[in-house]
Amino acid sequence: MTITKERAQSFESYDDVRGELMTPGEIAAQDAAVARELAALRAMQDSISQAVTSFMAVNEIGFNELTRRLKTSTRQSSKIIKAEANLTLATIAELAALMGKKARIIFDEDERA
Repeated sequence: MTITKERAQSFESYDDVRGELMTPGEIAAQDAAVARELAALRAMQDSISQAVTSFMAVNEIGFNELTRRLKTSTRQSSKIIKAEANLTLATIAELAALMGKKARIIFDEDERA
C-alpha cells in the first residue's frame, strides 16, 4: 500500500501508521519479536554487569580504577555497571580480557517463541 505525503502527515502516532499498514496479527507478531529482542539484550546487559561488578569486588577495584583500566568515560563505565550499556562485540572482548575471562555467546531456545 502506498501512502501519500498528505496521508502520512495525518497520522498522529506510529501506532496509527502500523494500524494502517499492518493487520492485527502482524502487529502482534512484530511486538512479540521486539519483546524477545529486548529481553535478550537485557539478559546480556545483566550478565555483563554481574561479571564486571563481581570482578571489581574480588579484585578490590573501585569505579574510577575500572574506568581507567577500560580507558573509557565514567558515563560508559556507569552504564556497564547499571546494565544499561549497548556494547559492541569488541568492547565485550575487552571486558573479558580485562577480567581474565573468555567471552562467549550462547543461543538458547526461547521458550516463548
